[in-house]
Amino acid sequence: MVSCDALRVKFRSPARSTGGVLSYWRHQIKPLLDAETGTMFKQAPIRVTLAFPNRYSVGMASLGFQVIYRMFNNEEGIACERAFLPDDVEAFEKQSQALPTVESGKDAGDCELFAMSVSFELDLTNIIRTLDVAGLRPLREERDDTDPVVMIGGPLTSSNPYPLTPFADLIVIGDGEQIVPMVSEALRGSQTREDFFDLVDGMPGIFLPARHTVEPNWATAPKELLPAYSQIVTPNSELSNMFLIEAQRGCPRPCTFCLARTMYGPNRNNGGDELLAHIPEWAEKVGLVGAALSDFPHTKYVGRTLTERGVKLGVSSIRADTVDAELAEILKAGGLRTFTVASDAPSERLRRWLKKGITTEDLLKTAQISRDLGFSGLKVYMMIGLGPENDDDISELISFTKELAKINRIALGISPFVPKRHTPHFQDSFAGVKVIENRLKRIQKELRTTAELRNVSAKWAWVESVIARGGPEVGMAAYSIYRNESIGAWKKALDEIGWQDEFEANESRIELPAGQIVRGASNHHEGLAV
Repeated sequence: MVSCDALRVKFRSPARSTGGVLSYWRHQIKPLLDAETGTMFKQAPIRVTLAFPNRYSVGMASLGFQVIYRMFNNEEGIACERAFLPDDVEAFEKQSQALPTVESGKDAGDCELFAMSVSFELDLTNIIRTLDVAGLRPLREERDDTDPVVMIGGPLTSSNPYPLTPFADLIVIGDGEQIVPMVSEALRGSQTREDFFDLVDGMPGIFLPARHTVEPNWATAPKELLPAYSQIVTPNSELSNMFLIEAQRGCPRPCTFCLARTMYGPNRNNGGDELLAHIPEWAEKVGLVGAALSDFPHTKYVGRTLTERGVKLGVSSIRADTVDAELAEILKAGGLRTFTVASDAPSERLRRWLKKGITTEDLLKTAQISRDLGFSGLKVYMMIGLGPENDDDISELISFTKELAKINRIALGISPFVPKRHTPHFQDSFAGVKVIENRLKRIQKELRTTAELRNVSAKWAWVESVIARGGPEVGMAAYSIYRNESIGAWKKALDEIGWQDEFEANESRIELPAGQIVRGASNHHEGLAV
């Protein structure tokens, strides 16, 4: 068994009040805990804190976070409790409190393993903040044998682990179903931190920043360890009272911009009866999770079975080219009021370039189905700022949105395109804040009376693009501003470390396949103008 004296944190700041921990837990956390169904309570020699670097409602909507929580608690000799970044971090810090765990109110930093699940690039500063409020020194090189091992996993680590290397002792990359048992066995077999690192070194998906310079092969869970499904249901989640279950992992589609196919490995479908067997009878709302649920062969069967029970349905993604009236009827019976699909590019030619496989006719057909079945509207997700994009593409977006609006009420969700590692677009340039903002202004001007428009900030998309392809130096820039983050602070911090956008001069062309760029071309972009 692991030596608790060797790995258990010893450091306690005199300013940190145990009474404060209990007060915050009693008034802020305990009401959330009392509303949960499925919480796991366990005591064991080895303590794991599983933290989410954002507020409780966001973390509890993460299926991966819940799976890791259950898996650690199912391991012999290990007890896992959750912790979340407080909603008002500044107010929390003023009380000189230690961050409490949800289950017991214990000091979250008092554990052998402090693990974090991270989904989004823009949570980078939150990762550092979470370590800080948990009483841990954020920088890996400043921690010692009195500190717990800091482990970071989640979608962000598969996409780009390198900005996390200044902070994590261990970065896990890939499927947690394969990694948690390996990490747990190493915890049980270690006497010191170095023992632990020796035992996990070389395992699939294990990246030790102190020992490794490049990321390892990803861990890929075999089909028999799936499906992933919720452990806890709560009304205080962003997906209120919804039981989540993963219909498929990976994606069979070849869309070039998406990480689902590369990050989550080969497409693995779960059986319809297999999914139903994991859904408890008491579940009143069920969310089916997958990259392309209208491609999943059992969506209709599972959906119809659940709606006949009176269960409300949620779905993560529906493709406009494969939706039909039968599927739409099932979703309507499951309580969906607005139908949601993704166009992902403003024009037909750009969708072909991305290998999206969606046509304008597909979108018009989906709008007609949504109208005929009485859906209150159609929401279409859209990216702008793609490499070969020009004004004609935006004109086409405006034109077909007006056509859709003649059929049913339309809402457009518009996000700037952010190139990601492990996709063919890794070396594409970011369009530039001015370019994106000008295109957004045009769309808003011409569609303001036609469609409901919601867009992501171009400036924060620029920050996301920096983190998505950055290295340890970007992590250190985040460290310098994590208490006072803003666009201006990011620009100043990146200037101070001498950051340069090495992809800015690259040019994507429609006649070239995605991922083939002209290097150092004369750049058409108007700059960041942050």
